[in-house]
Amino acid sequence: MIAAVQQPLLVAVGLAGAAVCSVWAARRTRVPTPVYLVLVGLVVSVVPGVQEIRLPPDVVFYGFLPPLLYAAAFVVSPREARQNWRSILVLALGLTAATLFAVGFVGWALVPGLGAAGAFLLGAVLGPTDPVSATSVIGETSAPERLRTILEGESLVNDGVGLVAFSIALTAVERGSYSVGDGLLKFLEVSVGGIAFGIAVAWIVERIRTRVHDGEIEIPLSLLTPYAAFLPAQWLDASGVIAAVAAGLFLGHRGSRIMGADARLTGRAVWETISFLLNGLVFIVMGLQVPLLLRALTPSLALHMVGIGVAVTMVLVLVRAVWILGTVALPHLGCG
Repeated sequence: MIAAVQQPLLVAVGLAGAAVCSVWAARRTRVPTPVYLVLVGLVVSVVPGVQEIRLPPDVVFYGFLPPLLYAAAFVVSPREARQNWRSILVLALGLTAATLFAVGFVGWALVPGLGAAGAFLLGAVLGPTDPVSATSVIGETSAPERLRTILEGESLVNDGVGLVAFSIALTAVERGSYSVGDGLLKFLEVSVGGIAFGIAVAWIVERIRTRVHDGEIEIPLSLLTPYAAFLPAQWLDASGVIAAVAAGLFLGHRGSRIMGADARLTGRAVWETISFLLNGLVFIVMGLQVPLLLRALTPSLALHMVGIGVAVTMVLVLVRAVWILGTVALPHLGCG
């Protein structure tokens, strides 16, 4: 029994130590920390004697995602977001749609068995940039503040486009047909509902925290806020992702009004530690899953799937590069 408990504990301690070493290596080499974390997961997965580590998707979605989204939105500058709203929307709406169609066509061409609906379902999943990954990688670079604001804002906004596209494509897969009108209506429901619910929760939290000036109450309350916005919104068929982001933006804008200096300093340290641990675990687990997936396939099929993955990745990079270069060049050519 003791040995059975010791091995998972030793693995957990080893992963935590590896995460700390990844930060040190990233700062020495200027390579984003998530890259090292994924590599750590790959290395650990092939260490003899280490049991397979599986993290249920619901744990990540309901346990890790709310605080990471909330923390990313909390630090976005409202003033800079307002100044760059056009660029954010061009990327969040236009680039996401362009990526969706490009990935859909390539996926359909490479795997005809997917069908049109299945291929565009893949595009809907891969089209939006992941907010957790984006903010983690950008935070490790020396990118200009305006660029950081635009990319982080895009990653937090484009989930709405992904949701409506995913809804339309999923309906097409399940029913064999689709309705753009129904998809747009669903988009409005989940987006507006998520925004409204997130702001409502944030408003209540603001009212409480302006009356309670006790760090032992304020900080635990701040940790519960993203879950209070995310979970009920999901149960009400609204977007929990958008609700958590809306709550983070609302309270981040009012942070100086509802927290004293001591609470802000302590809260920042707590949130930075939690974000680091959750981000580290997410990226390490991503690396751990790769060998598990490959072992479930025959060598020829695994090689084929890797080839498809490389091709789709190249499409994602190419579409983003062309889109951004186009948006920069067109105004200078007198086209915009």
